Amino acid sequence: MRAAQRKKLQDELISRRRVLVNALKNGQAEKRRGDDDGPLDLADTATELRNQEFSYSVSEKERAELAGIDEALVRIEEGVFGECEECGEKIGDARLKAIPWAPLCIACQEEKEELESRS
Repeated sequence: MRAAQRKKLQDELISRRRVLVNALKNGQAEKRRGDDDGPLDLADTATELRNQEFSYSVSEKERAELAGIDEALVRIEEGVFGECEECGEKIGDARLKAIPWAPLCIACQEEKEELESRS
């Protein structure tokens, strides 16, 4: 990967990281504000629980993405970005465009998912 490409990708990952960190911070602030609303009736409680579950699943996805971005930034610094962590082959450009923090090539990712589905 050329230095200019690496710098551009690094900037994009850092920008996306900022967005995720802000979203997670805002979500936590919203949750704290919602805790002071007082007692809820049964319908409100059910709605609140459903909203919290959705929020939790979104934040878990965001946390996973954030961790992936952090790992990708380390790989960029180490000069191994774009190499599959499993087989060492080059990760395809299309995959990196779709998921810039992807640590595995498509073949290794599919194999990983197949093994996980059997477990």
